[in-house]
Amino acid sequence: MDERPMMRGNWRVYHHATIDSTNLEALRLARREALPWTAVVADTQTEGRGRMGRTWLDRRRHCLLMTALIYPPPGVEGLLGAAMALSAVRVLEEVGARDPAIKWPNDVMLGGRKLAGILVEGPVARLMAVGIGLNVNAPLDPLPRDLAHRAAFLSDEIGRELELLPLADALLARFEREHFRLMSGELAEMLEDLRGYDCLSGREIRARSGERVIEGRAVGWTDDGRLAIIDSDGNKIALDAGEVTLS
Repeated sequence: MDERPMMRGNWRVYHHATIDSTNLEALRLARREALPWTAVVADTQTEGRGRMGRTWLDRRRHCLLMTALIYPPPGVEGLLGAAMALSAVRVLEEVGARDPAIKWPNDVMLGGRKLAGILVEGPVARLMAVGIGLNVNAPLDPLPRDLAHRAAFLSDEIGRELELLPLADALLARFEREHFRLMSGELAEMLEDLRGYDCLSGREIRARSGERVIEGRAVGWTDDGRLAIIDSDGNKIALDAGEVTLS
């Protein structure tokens, strides 16, 4: 474990070979130091977590595993995950990925399969932990059968492997810009950018929020970051949170 952070741009970055979870470590740092612009990067996790209580599986040095600690933008804390997703698709385009997309609220998709998941937790000591797991370099050994048809790897798309730390630097720099936009009140501009990468709008979906299940057609991101749906009875519904699958 590296105890001393490295300065990479404006970020203090802690790098670990193995850790339980970059989000958990970031929250521990928040309690201990309460310093924003801190990031935790790991080669592998033993207790990686995703949204909805799921486990995030990774392969050592094949996935970018990172959590950023930042102050929440007042009133739009719920868009921090979307800001990280938007940062990711912009970086993906820069390295040659074609048509990366965002599935509301913050999954990053490539070729119809999931490339990255994002988990936001906090606040702790007034800081939010925004974690991302991004599949970068495809492993030689096959994935478990239940993941093989759902997971994408960046190297398969662009035809080459990438170094993870430079990719992390690029993602942090981009996320810094998106965070600044939220802090500056540029919500409308960000939402327009998110709509440009939306892969759900106009498609038939099934959404689960708690015990509620909604089937209908996705309309797109609302002006406050929710998902607009026209249900099977023709009612327009705005979903605050939940899990969405294509019908």
